[in-house]
Amino acid sequence: MFLEHLTEYSETVASTLAQDPSYNPLPTTTTKHLDEAFKKTLLGAYIRRVLTQLNLTLVTCSDLYYDNSIKAIFRLNNACYILKALQGSILLDLLKTKEPDCQQNYIDMMEDQKKAYLHTTWKKVEDKLFGADEIPIAVLKAGKLRDKDKQVIKDKFSGFNRELDEICRLQQTYAVPDPELRATLRYDSRNNISSKYKEFYDKYASVPFTKNPDKYIKNTPETIAVLIDTFFDVS
Repeated sequence: MFLEHLTEYSETVASTLAQDPSYNPLPTTTTKHLDEAFKKTLLGAYIRRVLTQLNLTLVTCSDLYYDNSIKAIFRLNNACYILKALQGSILLDLLKTKEPDCQQNYIDMMEDQKKAYLHTTWKKVEDKLFGADEIPIAVLKAGKLRDKDKQVIKDKFSGFNRELDEICRLQQTYAVPDPELRATLRYDSRNNISSKYKEFYDKYASVPFTKNPDKYIKNTPETIAVLIDTFFDVS
């Protein structure tokens, strides 16, 4: 991040900013008597302004993506990079002089984008599993499925398989460079969909709705977890 190099010239930069009324309401041409706290405040204000503009630019760039899932990944990757760059340098302390909650703001931003990613990625899949066409447990236990009931179950499995294949295809093309973020997204995806699919799987997998179960039951909760672990693997 170029801002790190800026701190190497903090004296010069602070002196320049002190003469700018947008940073200093009482600009002065005399910079010899600037105390250290005020210099840090000036640098913090500049860093905040740069990051604000950067964040706006990144949001604009992300809006160019047609897919909301990759849009969230783009925002997550950049927020993660900026946060870790701040945490690993003096920039964070300088920024806190003007924005004390800056670190938490980035953490909250990432949490919002994680939620957006999970929702946009798995919503269609969840819709295939559950809906108004649910077959009562009593009917399933009695084993008296009508042809209509059998077709509903077939459609559910087929729809789920189709959506899952598409998700896997796309997610395997997405890159998440940060290993911690990559592991977190995989973990959250497993928790988000595996338990829901297990509920669906336990309800319908043993029901005699077809003579060719392998055609429809292509995944178990365990194999889905394995598939999710291939997400963001572009090696």
